[in-house]
Parts: sequence; C-alpha cells; structure tokens
Amino acid sequence: MAEQRQPRIPTAVVIEHRVLEAALLVLLALNTVSIAARYVFNHAIGELFELMILGSVAFYWLGIATAERAMAHLGVSVFIPLLPAAPRKVSELVRLLVIAGFLLGVVYSGVHLVAGQAGLGLTSGLLNMPLWLFSVFMPLGAALMLVRVLRGYFNGGRQ
Repeated sequence: MAEQRQPRIPTAVVIEHRVLEAALLVLLALNTVSIAARYVFNHAIGELFELMILGSVAFYWLGIATAERAMAHLGVSVFIPLLPAAPRKVSELVRLLVIAGFLLGVVYSGVHLVAGQAGLGLTSGLLNMPLWLFSVFMPLGAALMLVRVLRGYFNGGRQ
C-alpha cells in the first residue's frame, strides 16, 4: 500500500500560526505572572494588565483572519441550506456584502485611528508605549480577513 503524502503547508501559513501561538504563550505567561503577583505576593502589577489587554486586542484581529482562512468561524445556518439554489446564492451574496462592508469600515476607521494616535503621540497609561503599535493590528487584521473572505467567496469556498 502506497503511503499518502500530506499536502505541503505554505510557509506563510506556518509563520502566521507560529506568531499567534507565540502571542498566546506570551499572554498566558503574563497572565500567570499577574495572578501570582496579585494573589501570592499581594501586589498587582498594573503594567502587566495593560499589556495583556492591548496585546489581546492586537492579536484578536490576526486571529480572526486566521480563523477565516481555516473556515473555522462559528456560524448558525439553519434556513439557508434549505433554500433553493437561486435564493441561497442571493443570501450568500448579501452575507458577503454585509461582511465586506463591515470589514471595509473597520479598515477605514482603523487607519484613521492609527494615524490620529501616531499624529498626536498618544501613549498607553502605565507603559507609556505608543498606542498605534497595538491599534495597527486592527486595520491589518481586518484587511487580511477581507481578502480571505473575498477569496473564499470567489473560489467557491475553497482557499
């Protein structure tokens, strides 16, 4: 019996997954240190909490784009599969337009947010880090997800 070869995973996909895995490990480590500091040493470290919040928001946007690539988003589709072909295609197009419109709005407002934060030199409260370093993930992640949503639609759901 011949051995089946696994399809080769593109390097960009591997890197994307490793970055998100590393981010999760860093956030887990920060959370562990924060909990230990608070409950074992009775001293909360506000900077860790701030870093966890900002980091979580930043990597959320990359995570949703990765989930879109893997078609791993949760969704409820009870009635759409029951529709005849033509109304189902219309509903899929409406879904695409709503998602694309939302993501375009996020990209547009995110770019303005990042530009405003950078222009004003806004920094985080405790860490004194530029806020745009975290906010830039919002338009980047939304743009990446938009590309993947469009690619999935026009490739018939295959990426």
